[in-house]
Amino acid sequence: MRPQRSLRASLLPVVTATGLGAGFALSFAPWGNGWLSLALLAGYVALVASRIPPAGSHRDSRERPRGVLGLAFGFGLGWFCTGVGWLYVSMHDFGELPAPLAIAAVVLLASYLSIYWLAATWLSARALASRGPLAFAAVFGATVVLAEWLRGTIFTGLPWVAVGYAQTDTPLAGYAPLLGVYGLGGVAAGLAALVGLILRDLLGRRLAAWQALALVIGAALIGAGQFLASAEWSRPWGEPIDVRLLQGNVPQQMKFEPGQAVQAMEDYTRAIEEQAASRPDLILLPETAWIVPWQRTPAPLAERILAAIRHSGATVGLGLPLFVDGSGPAGSERVTPPQLTNSLLALSPDPGAPGGVRLARYDKRHLVPFGEFIPPGFRWFVDMMSIPLGDFQRGAAGQTPFPIGQQRVAGLVCYEDAFGSEVAEAVRGGATVLANVTNVAWFGESHAADQHLQMARMRALELARPVVRATNTGITAAIAHDGRVLAQAPAFERTVVAARVQGQTGLTPYARAGDWPALVLAAGLLALVGLLPRRRRRDNPFG
Repeated sequence: MRPQRSLRASLLPVVTATGLGAGFALSFAPWGNGWLSLALLAGYVALVASRIPPAGSHRDSRERPRGVLGLAFGFGLGWFCTGVGWLYVSMHDFGELPAPLAIAAVVLLASYLSIYWLAATWLSARALASRGPLAFAAVFGATVVLAEWLRGTIFTGLPWVAVGYAQTDTPLAGYAPLLGVYGLGGVAAGLAALVGLILRDLLGRRLAAWQALALVIGAALIGAGQFLASAEWSRPWGEPIDVRLLQGNVPQQMKFEPGQAVQAMEDYTRAIEEQAASRPDLILLPETAWIVPWQRTPAPLAERILAAIRHSGATVGLGLPLFVDGSGPAGSERVTPPQLTNSLLALSPDPGAPGGVRLARYDKRHLVPFGEFIPPGFRWFVDMMSIPLGDFQRGAAGQTPFPIGQQRVAGLVCYEDAFGSEVAEAVRGGATVLANVTNVAWFGESHAADQHLQMARMRALELARPVVRATNTGITAAIAHDGRVLAQAPAFERTVVAARVQGQTGLTPYARAGDWPALVLAAGLLALVGLLPRRRRRDNPFG
């Protein structure tokens, strides 16, 4: 019986860590909140720290961190399988990939994402073993910044459910305009580490001088976040614009059927005419509201839309593919075979333009692997699914925002609003409003849409810019420059969101420098901890 007891004893902490990771994923939208996120992260830290013997132990300090690798991998697996499990829906329900293969794909992706978390935990555990709890908290916060940035960058990046997003509605959100979501995640991780280590020691009935200092540091982190949240990083610019955000609720499985596509265009055209009657400044349609380029719009529908624009003075923002002619921004059909971009087309009234309407475009820069391009070596995987995938061209950097009234509106297509440093480029380029068109119908009634809205709110916080977003099935919303949701539509309903949006000017520190300050600060903390002497005595007041 001893081997069985030993196996249970060794597996129980890993199972516990996996459960904490799954719970941590549920602390993001739509279920949880930032305080729950911190509590679960603190519980994970206490579990990890309980595996590190105190200073003076006879065990070799080089062996101590090895016991936490299983905990770190289990936590990451629970976190990412739960957090991005909605990928199963697109692969199985819409791509018709067999369920076992779709599950395996999600687990493999989660395993890959867990590697970054495992590295952060391992380095932090080494700091705890050799330099004490305060060093652990500093290294944990710093390595979380670096790990999250790496997984949001390597192989085009997947920054979904990054630690900082859970803090959108806590005082720690005040760090977003300063350090971005990765820096915010590092602050949250460091705070949770302090709480978790205190929890470990209190359960072991150990008191030490460092605990009082840790409480002071924790309170200071929360207080500084609250203070930063009250700062005004931008100021109003020009007159507000009236926007109408159309949510067509076209079922994904019908979206690419020719008859349904034409019907969707007819429905959207009618909605444009209805909304134009109230003379808004912007009518925004979702990503791929048209599944064909504008040039292939049925002539009667195109003329109705152009007439509505001329008579109302409204700009219509339309998500659709556009032709590339090889020279850059102008669309045409001269390339053989035709090349396409996933784009946002802005049609604005202009008496001097042909037909009285000026066309401008934003072409998506950050393409989705497997959805918009096929990574080398993965053609076999894509061929197993029946999803109509595009082979899109990347848009150019530095594309000009659309002028709408006194505002300058920067386009974002699909999940481009998940990459804060790239959106910051548009703000530095003069954007006063951010407009995202997307289609999360690929993921059914999962939590992907709520997570995407949470990320859009973080972009508003980081960059002090309002965000308007039109989606196919939800969640269509208007967000103020401070992250507040001004108006939103219920998911899976055909509806329109009406809002009045005030553009902003002025640059937050994050808008100016992107992720670099958080990365430099994290590297500096690691260097500082590396210079600290290794702890040697049990009675070390800081260990």
